This record gives sequence, structure tokens and C-alpha cells, in this order.
Amino acid sequence: MASPTLHQLLDGKRFGLVLSAGYFGFYGHAGFLKGLAASGLKPQAYAGTSAGGMVAAYAAAGIPVHAIEELVLRQTRANFWDPDPIGAVLNADSVGHGMTGLLKGERFRSLLEDTLSVRTFEELPHPLLLVASNLTLGRHEVFTSGELAPRVHATCAYPGLFRAVPLEGNLYWDGGLVDKAPALSLHESAVGKDLDAILVHFLPSRTRKVVGGPMAYAQGLASGSAALRRDHFRLQLTVLEARKVPVYVVVSNLPPVTPTTMERGFDALDQARLAAERALARPPVPFEQAEW
Repeated sequence: MASPTLHQLLDGKRFGLVLSAGYFGFYGHAGFLKGLAASGLKPQAYAGTSAGGMVAAYAAAGIPVHAIEELVLRQTRANFWDPDPIGAVLNADSVGHGMTGLLKGERFRSLLEDTLSVRTFEELPHPLLLVASNLTLGRHEVFTSGELAPRVHATCAYPGLFRAVPLEGNLYWDGGLVDKAPALSLHESAVGKDLDAILVHFLPSRTRKVVGGPMAYAQGLASGSAALRRDHFRLQLTVLEARKVPVYVVVSNLPPVTPTTMERGFDALDQARLAAERALARPPVPFEQAEW
């Protein structure tokens, strides 16, 4: 007897969708949502980190998948690029945070406020969980309530690119620093107890195979950080397996997108859509056996 496909395992189930961190992974996650929607599957709850957190927020707000696709594809660098080197220096005293990133983040915050259809978590038609890195307290933090745009901003504040986000007396950076894909946090949340399964769309962190040259130090840190995040996610899967929680992971290897190559987003989105369709049509692939 043939093993059930991923679609068969999820059909009729209450499942939560977790969208992982991934540098400019907005396109990939939007494409995955498109493939999922075409199959007729509808998540009951959403969780995400970094780019995954942003796309999860729009989906949880009930914004149609085609509108999310249009939103990410029409963005240009000008929509979020607001460097302020002079202001960063002036804001670099003992309580300032200007030197934590190149971009002020004001344009990005305006984009969120203008395009999110609700103002708070409490107004969302679907439950949402986001993760950010609390730099002030040195820990990861889970958001499930409060004002939405500042918390989406916090989970997306990529270190060095965006300044840390001030929020209720603390500074926050990208949640991907501490939790690549918050499947365990979703399970342990109030929403998790009502879910039958968890589906994760995982975007691998890209690192150089050979570390060397003038950027060797930064490259080494990036590789080490990526390894820690991957191992942390493996640990989450081990814990969830011990608790008998069905977790299905779809890994998408997509064309890299950067602030200067955003035109590649079209290809990344379409490849993620195809990845979703292929994954749903076959039995689940264990995370350790996924193609990287």
C-alpha cells in the first residue's frame, strides 16, 4: 500500500503553518502560500520569524494570497531603503541604537502600517505567533498580542541592515538570530493545543563553502550562526516527535535575492510555488533527507 501524500495527511486537519527566517525570503514564502492555496489546504494558525514572520502576518490578517503575491513583487529597494549614517553616529551614545544597523527602518514601518489590514494581533482573523531577539534582555521573545506593525518590524530587523527596533523599553533584532522556524513555540502556545499538525516551510541559510579573504571573520560567524540555528531546529523536531506532534517540513532551495537583485524575486516565488505543489503530491520527506 502506497504511503499517503503530504496533501492527504493535511487534508481535513487543523494545521498550523510555520514560515522560517530567510534573507529576503518574502518571495519564497509568498510562492509557498500560493502553492498551498491552489491545493485547497487552509492553515488554521500562522507562525514565523523574520521574512517568514512578515508573510505570516499578512496571511493571518486574511489578506488573499494573490494580494500578498502582488505586494511582495511590486516592492523596490526605494520602499525600505533609508540609510542614515550621520544619524547613526549621533545616536551612538550609551543608550542609543543608531550603530546597530544601516537603515532607520522608518520606510519599512510605514510600508507595514499602510498595507496590514489590522492594527493589533487581537484583530487578526487567524492566530499569529512571531519571534524576535530581545537584545536588552538577551533572550528570544514570542509575540502573540499587542500592536502588530512594530512586532513585524522587530522580527524582520536583520542585524546590521536594520537598526534594532525599540519596543516597550527593549531593543529587538531579527528573530532568526535565535529561532529559525518557531514550530515548538507554536505548539507550546495557547493556539497549539487545538492543532492536529504543523507544516513548516524552511528556507536554508546560505553560507560560503570556503571561508577566506578580508571577510573571513564575518563569513565564519555567519556559518557558525547558521549551524546553530539548524541544530536548534533539529532539536525542536526531536522534542515535538517525542510529544507525538506530527510535523512536516518542506525545504525550498531558491535563487538568492538581495536588496540589489530584487528582480530575482519573481523566479524565487515561482520556484517556491512549484516546490509546494511537488511536496504536497508525494509522501513527506524527513528533514534530514531534504535536498540542501
